Amino acid sequence: MIYNKTDITPENLDAEMNQLARRLKLDDINQALTFPRFILVETVRICNARCPFCTVDKWDPKVPFMPEPLFDKIADELIEHADWIFYVYLQKAGEPLLDKHITRRIRRLKEGGIRRINLSTNASLLNEARATELLEAGLDEIMLSIDSIQKEKYEEMRPGLKFDTVIRNIKTYFRMRDQVKPDSVIRVRGVSFYDLDNPEDQESLQRWEEFWEELKKPQDRIYMKRPHSWGNQHKWDDHIPKYDLTYHPCILPWSTFNISSDGTVPLCGQDYDGKMQLGDVNQQTIKEIWNSKKWHEIRTLHSRGDRNELPFCRGCRLFDLDFSLEKNRPEELLV
Repeated sequence: MIYNKTDITPENLDAEMNQLARRLKLDDINQALTFPRFILVETVRICNARCPFCTVDKWDPKVPFMPEPLFDKIADELIEHADWIFYVYLQKAGEPLLDKHITRRIRRLKEGGIRRINLSTNASLLNEARATELLEAGLDEIMLSIDSIQKEKYEEMRPGLKFDTVIRNIKTYFRMRDQVKPDSVIRVRGVSFYDLDNPEDQESLQRWEEFWEELKKPQDRIYMKRPHSWGNQHKWDDHIPKYDLTYHPCILPWSTFNISSDGTVPLCGQDYDGKMQLGDVNQQTIKEIWNSKKWHEIRTLHSRGDRNELPFCRGCRLFDLDFSLEKNRPEELLV
């Protein structure tokens, strides 16, 4: 990683680009232009929570649900590239379980040969029936968002949600996973408000981690991530870390393609309203957009150490390899 401007050298930038290629399992980073390895499809753009670290109240709500013809167009192209794609995430900003078509959409992609399908949920609607439907449809991985195992603190962090319901649903999902699709992956992830220099906070984080031990299987991940500024667009008291500028290329311009519920393509998930719109899959193919002049310009800035010219990328470390809040770090990610 390059955190000092004086370290921007051709040798260091080449090393960073080679590391990105390794992370994407490519011999050469230019092979990434074939098609994105990771695709996030926002099928719903509303949420039943009002978390202070989220931008939910700022979202443009004009297309709350992705139209079925648009999803079908996207699905057809993804299935054409099923052998290349690592993951399809049926979630970007909203709560995916508010999408009444979500199970059918998972099944459509799995039957089309997509290897791994993932979604992230606050688990408030994840009762036994929904859990069973998702698993039977073929969901390969789920990320369950819960930041505290203390009721008062949790409900402070997740306004609109009920702690007891969420805990019950998460435990139910673990149980149903073990019965229906035991090889699927569960990630329990929280947004960290812990000060790792504070012994009391260290103890609280340890209790949070240990809470899940009796439920998880070896393939599961339990971890925290720090809050972020949504591409320098969001403030949350003093909870969002302030970082110095970064100069190494981010992996996302070579790996990840986001599609909003209306079909427009933002820079990344932090560009939640597509202020830096790169295309529209209503009118273009994913492959066309991925190889467009706009994407080429973004990749050029990142590859030469000039990512900070992009407001959303300025000082962002969200997609750096950082396992400081994960006790058992996955070896396959440490490349």
